[in-house]
Amino acid sequence: MVDILFVNPPTPSPDEHAGYNLNAPPLGIGYLASILRENGFDVDAIDLAFSDAPIHDLREKLREAEPRVVGFYTTTVTYYVTERLLQAVRNDHPDAITWVGGPHVTYEYETALRQSGFDVVFLFEAEHSALAVARIQLRGKGELEDADGIAFLRDGRVIKTAPRAREKSLDIFPYPARDLFPIKKYTRPGSIMSSRGCPVKCIFCIASTFEDAYRYRSPENVVGELKEMYHRWGIDDYYFVDNVFTTHRARAREICRLIREADLPIGWYCVSRVDYATPDLMQDLASAGCYRIELGVESGDPAVIGGMKKHIALDHVYRAADVILNLGMQPMFTFQVGHPHDTLDSIEATLRLAEEMRDMGAGAYLSVTTPYPGAPMMIDREQYGIQLETSNWEEFRWSNPTYSTRNLSRNDIRKAIYRGAVGMARTLAEGKFQDPPSAPWLRFGPNGNGVRLPPPPKAGDGGSVPTDAPARKVALPVLQVAR
Repeated sequence: MVDILFVNPPTPSPDEHAGYNLNAPPLGIGYLASILRENGFDVDAIDLAFSDAPIHDLREKLREAEPRVVGFYTTTVTYYVTERLLQAVRNDHPDAITWVGGPHVTYEYETALRQSGFDVVFLFEAEHSALAVARIQLRGKGELEDADGIAFLRDGRVIKTAPRAREKSLDIFPYPARDLFPIKKYTRPGSIMSSRGCPVKCIFCIASTFEDAYRYRSPENVVGELKEMYHRWGIDDYYFVDNVFTTHRARAREICRLIREADLPIGWYCVSRVDYATPDLMQDLASAGCYRIELGVESGDPAVIGGMKKHIALDHVYRAADVILNLGMQPMFTFQVGHPHDTLDSIEATLRLAEEMRDMGAGAYLSVTTPYPGAPMMIDREQYGIQLETSNWEEFRWSNPTYSTRNLSRNDIRKAIYRGAVGMARTLAEGKFQDPPSAPWLRFGPNGNGVRLPPPPKAGDGGSVPTDAPARKVALPVLQVAR
């Protein structure tokens, strides 16, 4: 018998969305498991992303583990699947206490308690709350009312306890319990979170509400985790899942210095912003093995970008492409359609800019500006002129419009997404989009390409953010590969 079994539900079809779950182990569950184990609880987990028969496999796991608590992590698109898995627990293991957490139920906790029937809902980040509730329910130390950051039913009444402050010192958390997951099965096993939160308040994103203020781990703690993953599992390709890895430029550069000092045969990629893509900072990342950078542009129309509260200029986009490509890395630009301020004309501008980036050799992907629970765009949807046209949470996907706006029908948005997908498919077919030469599978494979990384810059940019839009072309500090 284990104390707590954590369950990561599968993502429903279509395949393009379900496949995303196969990329990486669920870090959130990993963090909860590690802090609970550190405090003496026996914890197990099952990732049903790989399952062809998730209810059957969960039932088998329940018989094997006989857990006292079953805890689910869920998102908007996986919520109905999670409800079906909960029913299997109720049928086969009726005495188990059930927990649920994640961004969706943080904002829809009453539904999770009253309609779905979960015993405890964890609101926002749950490491400290899960430990407190485990001590209460499994060791009899206190009452649920004493645990901050949760919701539960008491005599038919929803009790929402006091909010729990976000942990500022992220180094206190042990590394995620990756040993609970089939690491070798994931296409992206080296996912790592070096910070939480985001200082930017884009209206389509829940990072500023769910994760709140920007907080970060020390460079030594982060690189220690990279070393552990390399030496324990042989992982040589890492992805920083931070909302914006380069928010604290000095910290990002110190992480790069420590990676260079460790001298491991690894590569990695991260998320940045186009206005942070200064030559010195990007060269520092490239010199430490960064081979790909995701950058949110969202629109080709400055007015729409302004309405998103994105705070970037189109000239930043061109400079970012110039700098990153010439350092041998690959920029991956993300765009959205269906923003409240979007029009048919602004969508055309977005599609043109995406195509221009692809012609340069960058990636450019389109998604729908989906109003997820907790995002400002969902909370204030009447103010933004958003009319929801479905209440089916499984339809809330990046590729599927669920609403209309003052300017666009649902079908207008659907047509734009289709055109964006066709454009990227054409780019791939024409061979314009290639793996970056500094990718670890090319550098360290059996027939390594011999690409040398650029040296770190001699002088930094001081960690500053440019206040003015830069010129479209800049003098690059180093040309790593011939283009």
